[in-house]
Amino acid sequence: MKLNEASRFSNFDVKNDGQFYSLGFVTHQSNDMLVFIEDKKYITKLLENPLIRCVITTESLGSRLPSDLGLAVCYSPRRTFYELHNYLATKTEFYWKSYPTKIDESAKVNPTAYIADRDVIIGKGVVIEPNVTILKRVLLEDNSIIRAGTVLGSEGFEFKRFGEDILHVSHAGGVRIGKRVEIQGNSNVDRAVFGGYTEIGDDSKIDTMVHVGHNIKIGERCLIAAQTVLAGSTLLGNEVWVGPHSVVSSELSIGDKAHITIGSVVTKDVLPSQRVSGNFAIDHKKFIAFLKNIR
Repeated sequence: MKLNEASRFSNFDVKNDGQFYSLGFVTHQSNDMLVFIEDKKYITKLLENPLIRCVITTESLGSRLPSDLGLAVCYSPRRTFYELHNYLATKTEFYWKSYPTKIDESAKVNPTAYIADRDVIIGKGVVIEPNVTILKRVLLEDNSIIRAGTVLGSEGFEFKRFGEDILHVSHAGGVRIGKRVEIQGNSNVDRAVFGGYTEIGDDSKIDTMVHVGHNIKIGERCLIAAQTVLAGSTLLGNEVWVGPHSVVSSELSIGDKAHITIGSVVTKDVLPSQRVSGNFAIDHKKFIAFLKNIR
């Protein structure tokens, strides 16, 4: 889509037309993105991201951007960006083209489960237990198991304040569950915001009452224990362990084979094979040394 086309249903002036195929933030890694900035501190990150093609910003900030970027200006770039996203998500096929639900004949689906009649694919040998809810835009690959009461493809928690107004941000993407994944009872997986998928990789296992936020990417062979909360847009590598009652904040990177111990609150990136503990989580050895010191 071109900025001039988008301007027909959005509140901005096009200074330099450009073409975009996705929306996102300046730190995201989608191809040919449209982003917004309202503060000069984000200009450096914008210029460092080669995947950005178009920008919504203010007149003053726009004058500081390269001429090869598509440029639209307005009074409130942030609000305009989200309103454009909501329009594309709900009124067009920009993010998703709908199709009838497909369930492989070898899948075992309990009769009390709810499965949306469109935009769901359920692969071979999948098991879906009682009272599971599978909403639109969910892909379940072969031999995965979804235990009782779990919800896949829910609208995530994304709201933006503008003065006294609160704007709901539509979730335009989906959920992709890999092969041989098991998600135990009463867990929840939100679909992605800007198209694409919230993903759980092959052979990963999710315990009871786990929340997987929008845009999360969980690698292969991960183990996520009960009542963990994974906030949006965090990336987990392969073979990660997350202990019970842990909270992992948004926009983080958790390296391969990292170990997050029971009850941790993680607010910073975790290195591959690193073990972290505590609230806020730090290197496990430092945490134990600190406990010994105060006791």
